[in-house]
Amino acid sequence: MPDAPQPDPVPVRPYLRLWRDWLAPHWMLMTLAIAMTVVVAAANGAYAKLIQVVMTAFEAKEQGAVWWAPAAVLALTAVNSTAQYLRETTATRAVTRVETELRKKMFARLVGTDLARLQTEAPAGLAARFSSDISLVGGAVKAIMGGVTGILTIVFTFFVMLSIDWQLTLAIFGIFSLALVPVNIIGSRLRRISRRTQAEVAAMSTQVTEGLAGIRMARTYRLEEPLSRNADGIFEKLFGLRIRQNRWQARVAPVMEFLLGIAIALLLYLVGRRIAAGTMSIADFTGLLTGLGIVAGPARRLGGTFATAVQGRAALDRVFMLFDVENTIVDGARTIPRAIGQVRFESVSFAYPDGHRALEQVDFTVEPGMKTALVGRSGAGKSTVFNLLPRLYDPTEGRILIDGIDIRDLTLASLRDQIAVVSQESILLSGTVAENIGFGRRGAERAEIEAAAQAAAADEFIAALPRGYDTRIVPSEQSFSGGERQRLSIARAILRDAPILLLDEPTSALDAESEAQIRLGLDRLARGRTTLVIAHRLATVLDSDLILVMDRGRIVERGSHAELMALEGLYSELYALQFAGAAG
Repeated sequence: MPDAPQPDPVPVRPYLRLWRDWLAPHWMLMTLAIAMTVVVAAANGAYAKLIQVVMTAFEAKEQGAVWWAPAAVLALTAVNSTAQYLRETTATRAVTRVETELRKKMFARLVGTDLARLQTEAPAGLAARFSSDISLVGGAVKAIMGGVTGILTIVFTFFVMLSIDWQLTLAIFGIFSLALVPVNIIGSRLRRISRRTQAEVAAMSTQVTEGLAGIRMARTYRLEEPLSRNADGIFEKLFGLRIRQNRWQARVAPVMEFLLGIAIALLLYLVGRRIAAGTMSIADFTGLLTGLGIVAGPARRLGGTFATAVQGRAALDRVFMLFDVENTIVDGARTIPRAIGQVRFESVSFAYPDGHRALEQVDFTVEPGMKTALVGRSGAGKSTVFNLLPRLYDPTEGRILIDGIDIRDLTLASLRDQIAVVSQESILLSGTVAENIGFGRRGAERAEIEAAAQAAAADEFIAALPRGYDTRIVPSEQSFSGGERQRLSIARAILRDAPILLLDEPTSALDAESEAQIRLGLDRLARGRTTLVIAHRLATVLDSDLILVMDRGRIVERGSHAELMALEGLYSELYALQFAGAAG
C-alpha cells in the first residue's frame, strides 16, 4: 500500500471532506441532529437567565414565583432532555450509517486495488483499518458533535452572562482563552503519536494472525518462545505509545480545570467587592455563578473532544489515503464476445514494485487448443506469467495479445471472461455449494450447475451432503477434503466455459487417488481449450504440445518432451532429478 500520509497543512480538511462526501448525503438526519444541538445549547444557556429571573422574583418576594418558577424549570428540563434524546439517536444513526458506508467502500476499494499494491501490506494490517481506523473516525465524529453542543452551550451562556454583567463575563472568558496555546501543542503531539499507534495496531494484528496461522508448525519446531518474544516486542511498543498518548491527553483536563478555578476565584473576588459596594444583586451573582457552572462541564469536556478529534483525523488520513490510491491497471474500451484462444507474449518483461525483476524478454505463442506447460525451478517466473494474462499486473515492457489484440485494449470484464483458472488453492466462499459452483458464471441455471458438477466428478460427494447442492459452505470450518474442494473448483471452471484455461499446479497437494480423479476432470475440462499449465511434477505435462522451460525470468528452452530431452539441458536435468528421486 502507499506510504504513510504527510500531515495536512489544513487540520480540518479531512473532516470537511468527510462532511461533504459522507455526512452531507444524510442531510435530513444531520439537520435534525444540528437543530436539536442548538435547542440543547439554548436550553442549557437559558438556565442561567432563568435562575437570575427566579432569584430576582424571590428577592422581590413575588408570591406567584413559588408556582411559576418550578414549572418553568420543569418545562426547560423537558425541552432539554427531549432534544438531547433526539440529537443522540439521529446523530448516532447518521454516524453509524457513515461507518458502514466507509467499510463498504474500503472493502470494494481493496478488492479492486492493483494486486502489486495490495500485496505490500499484510491482510491483517488491512483488516485493522476496518475495525480500528473506522471506529476511531466514528467516535471522533460523535465526539465532535458533542463538542459542537458544548461550544454552542458556551456561546449561548456567554451572551446570557453578558446580559447580566458584561465586564465580569469578558474577564471570565478571557481567562478561558488562555487554554488555546497549550491545547494546540498537546493536539500536535497527539496527532503524531496517534499515527504511530495505528501503525503498531496493524503490526500487532499481523503478528497475531501469522502466529496463529502457523501454530502447528510453531509447536512442531518448538517456536513458541521466539513467536511470543516477537509479539511481546510489538505489544510493549504499543503499550509505550498508549501511555504517551494518555499522558498528553490527560494534560488537557487539568489545564481546563486550573483555568476554571482561576475564573471562579476571579468571579468571587469581583462579585464580593461589587456586592459590598452595592453595585450587584445576589440574583445577578447567582445567575453568573449558574452560567459559569453550565460552562464548566463543556469546557472540561472540550479538551477530551479535541484529543479524540485529533486521533480521528489521523485515522481519516489513513482511510482517505487508501481511497485516493490510483490503480495502474486501467480498463480498456474494446470487448470481444468469445476469443478463439491464441495467446502471444511479445518481449514481455516485468518488475515488481520492490524492484525485483521477475520476467526478462519473454516471447512465446500458444495457438488455439494447444496445451502449453511452464516448468522450471521455484522463482523462475511461471506464476508471474499467469498473473499477467488476466491483468492482475501489467508488463513493465512488451505486450500480451489474445487473438492479436493487446489485452490492455480490452475491458477487464471482457478479458477475464475469456479465462478460467484452477489453482492449487481451491477458494471457497461463504454460500451454498451450488452458489460456489455458480460463481464461475453468474446467472447460470441450476441444471447447468449440476451438469458442471457431474462433469467434474463432484456430483457423488455433493449428493451425500446433508442438503446436497443447498448445503452451506463455511470456509473457516474446512469441511471438505482437498480433493473435494478441487472438484468444486473444476466444476466452477467447467461452468465458466472460457476458451483459455490456466492450471496452476491443481493436483500438487493431493494424494494419488484424489489426483487420478482430478486429472480425469481436468482432461475433460481442457478439451478444445487453449491450456497453460504450471507444473513441478514433469510427469503431468509429458503430453503437452509445447513445454516452456523457465529460469530466472527467461525462457531458456522450448519444445516437446522428446525434443527437450534430446537437448540435455535444464529440462532433462530436472526430469532426471525427479525420476531419480521417484526411483529411490
